[in-house]
Formats: sequence, structure tokens, C-alpha cells
Amino acid sequence: MPSPIRPVVHAQLRSAQRTDATSRIARDLAWQWVASKWPRLLPSAGGMDSDHYARSAPGQKLVAASQPGGGWAMTVAFDERHGSRTWITHVEISLVDGLPRLSLQTGCTAQVEEPLVVAPPRLLGSWVERLDLVDGPVGIISEARSVGDPDQLQHFLAHVASPARTLPIIALSNRPGTRFFGVDPAGLATAVRGLAHVACLSPEVAADVAAHLGPHLGVVPGAARIYGAGTAIANSSQHHPLVRNHHAGASSPANAGAFRRQLCQRICALSVREMAGTPAPVKQAWNRQPANA
Repeated sequence: MPSPIRPVVHAQLRSAQRTDATSRIARDLAWQWVASKWPRLLPSAGGMDSDHYARSAPGQKLVAASQPGGGWAMTVAFDERHGSRTWITHVEISLVDGLPRLSLQTGCTAQVEEPLVVAPPRLLGSWVERLDLVDGPVGIISEARSVGDPDQLQHFLAHVASPARTLPIIALSNRPGTRFFGVDPAGLATAVRGLAHVACLSPEVAADVAAHLGPHLGVVPGAARIYGAGTAIANSSQHHPLVRNHHAGASSPANAGAFRRQLCQRICALSVREMAGTPAPVKQAWNRQPANA
């Protein structure tokens, strides 16, 4: 029997445009991602447009197929070069209410004892960079948004409270007189693109946020407040946790990088928790197409 799979990253993104070009570009980017990592699995140009394609190589396997309603799906699995895990990523491109929806889920075999280090697949970042994707009323970008004036504050508070938001918001604030956020905002925004928004609040605006939302949901300089999606902002702060940088010498670049990785791991874990109760396509795909078959 196939080994049990532990989902570690889950993303579901919606396009703002009703065009066939979005689905085509998303699919092309998926093949470019395969070419960059597993060139032996890449089909010819004609194979990329076929209704069904499958190829295996030692420790690697890929299956791609057209789906009902004009959709497309691809599953790729590979064994770690110097480890005991198998990793599997399932990608789906479909139309929902006439708009392209892009789904990505990554998992790995769960029974191995070595520490698990998770990072979002680069394909997710390519989709964000090249496509017009939205989360409710707000665009999905790979940059941190600045929140420093009353208008930006109102937009930020509306985004935090929006019931249409499906991605968490990581809110950072700097210490007065410094540009220290505890983490490099640009690097963090790149690391979590497609999984979370990043906002940088000025010290003055951070104080206003605490006044609006309450001190238990405020933003602390040098720490990160994660406003979870799908949960009313008035709910307990446990749904909107404050994550502190506990690394020694937190202001050093090395430890700021460690905090970025910590936050990225937290967001990846949160993405999987958010999908609780929904189908797990990576498990289904794994059961249909074991990596070592």
C-alpha cells in the first residue's frame, strides 16, 4: 500500500480576470517549474497539451491530465536525494463561477523521524508574480504593504475584518526611530507569497490598530501578529497569534533570517489547518499514483 501522506502546504488562489490566458499561463508556469527541477520528466511541446501524460525516472514520477470543464491537473512526486521521504505536489487549474482557480498542495511521507523543513514550492511564487490574483477585494502580491497614514489604516482594518479574505495577514511594526521589524519584510513577503499578506505598520498606526482592535490584538514592534482568515476579528487572540522572535541576538541578520523561516513554517502549517474538513487532493493523487510505481 502507498505510504500515508502528511499535507504540509495548501494554497487556493483566484484570478481577477475571466480570460483563458490566465489558465494557459498558469499551466505553462507549472511546466517551467517541472523543467527547472525535474527535466527528465518534461514532455515534448506536444505532450504538454495532451489529454494525458505520464513519465517516470528513478525516484521521480509525473502524471498530468485534462479535467472535466476545461480544467487541468498535474501530480509530481520525488524521493529525497539524501533522505527517506517522498514529496508529492498536486496542482489543479479549474474554472469556478467563470473565474480561473489555481490550487496547489504539497505533502510528504509522514513516518520518517528526521526534522521536517517546509517551504512553499516556487511555482506558487511564479503564479503570484505573473498572474492577476486576488484574495477577496485585495490583490495578492509578493511585496509588503506599507500602512502609515489614516487612509492606509482604514484599508488595512477593512482587509483584516473582511469576511471574503482567505489568506492570513502578517502585520509587522518597527520600533520608533528605527527600521527594525524583527524580520526583513521584503524577504518575508517573498517567502510567503500566495500563502499570506505582509503589512508594515508605522509605530503611530500600530498604536491606532490597538485602539481599534483592542490591546490583545495589537501589533508589537519586532514581533509578528498573524490575523487568521475565516475567524471574526473579535474572537479570541489565539486565532490571531502574536509570534515573537526568541532567537538570541534577534537584531542580527542571521537571526532575522531565522525568524523569517520560523514565520514561513508557521504560515505553511496554518495553510494546512485552514483546509481541515476539505478534500485532500494530494492524498488522493498519491493513492492513485505512488511515486515508486
